[in-house]
Amino acid sequence: MPASSNVRFGHYTVRYRFSFGAVRGMMLKMKPPVHKLLLFLWTGLVWAHGGHYLPASGPGAFDFRPARTLPAVELRSHENKPVLFPPKGPAVLLFGYTQCPDACPLTLGRLLPAYEALGAPPQLRLWLLSVDERDTPQTLQRYLQGFAPVQGLTGRPEAIRPIAEAARVEYNLAPGGRLVFHTDALALLDAQGRLVRMLYGVSRLSTAKLKEEIAQLLR
Repeated sequence: MPASSNVRFGHYTVRYRFSFGAVRGMMLKMKPPVHKLLLFLWTGLVWAHGGHYLPASGPGAFDFRPARTLPAVELRSHENKPVLFPPKGPAVLLFGYTQCPDACPLTLGRLLPAYEALGAPPQLRLWLLSVDERDTPQTLQRYLQGFAPVQGLTGRPEAIRPIAEAARVEYNLAPGGRLVFHTDALALLDAQGRLVRMLYGVSRLSTAKLKEEIAQLLR
């Protein structure tokens, strides 16, 4: 049965369709080594095509001038404590979720060495803002045990959505309802909690580039 999804890039929507039945039929006609290779390549194509959104301009950065004031809402931390968003003090905010199979752990795995290379500045806060309403504080706490000192934030969809829209971040449940398609993005907030810069395609950035971006934020 064909599956389909709408992908929005700003004012543009791209619709794609793929048929599991058609692919399975082709594989059944092939010898085992060949159909295993096809399955591997096809799975990778689906992940690469549908997993993450980017603005129409593609990977890169966007500066907010003047700095953008984000919606003031109450969220819950990974410790299940109320947090008034946006947080004060310079901060790095990753939009993601705990079941993300690639971009989020890749980004966190590079963000932490960048943070440590700068001497773990005490005034800087690192946040993971979940765009998956199924992520509870308990889920975030378990996930972030391997990414300390990153802190987690979650909340009601009506609280998260305005923040994402202000940061030009898209997200929605993927076909099948298990994964979330989301913009691969990182927000840089100034000392007043205002949005000053967005990095898109952030999972493709090196530790050195993330260090450079954070150093610029702290100047």
